[in-house]
Amino acid sequence: MENNIRLGKISAIDYAAGTVRVVYHEKDDAVTAPIPLISSEYFMPEVDDMVMVLHLSNGTEAGVVLGRPWSEKNKPPEGSKGLYRKDLARSPGEAMIRYKDGTMTIKAAKLVIDGTVTVSGDVTAGGVSLDNHTHTDSMGGGTSGPS
Repeated sequence: MENNIRLGKISAIDYAAGTVRVVYHEKDDAVTAPIPLISSEYFMPEVDDMVMVLHLSNGTEAGVVLGRPWSEKNKPPEGSKGLYRKDLARSPGEAMIRYKDGTMTIKAAKLVIDGTVTVSGDVTAGGVSLDNHTHTDSMGGGTSGPS
């Protein structure tokens, strides 16, 4: 079981198969056969990303990529107790889901919701409250808020 867990760098990616090849520079640039990533999500690493690999007892032929450890190239975008954050794009903060202290933030350049949306609280858009906004009536006076 010696050297079954190793750090290496992605050298090639098969996006359709969800597999990568990993090079071990400290092992005379040995390269793995295509190996899968352990994940229930699809977010493939990039070439030269550092990954942790678990190999079965037959060396580099069979194994799985366990994930990407934090490193100089892969730094945490922020850190805080009780924080959950999932970045969905390569650039931190470009597209993400963030949850802390009862507040969830979903950020993307464009958000498409395919289905019915039900909101039990107020909705604010552009600083205007849906529950508490008023309109000017045809006579120039104000109207009451929504009922």
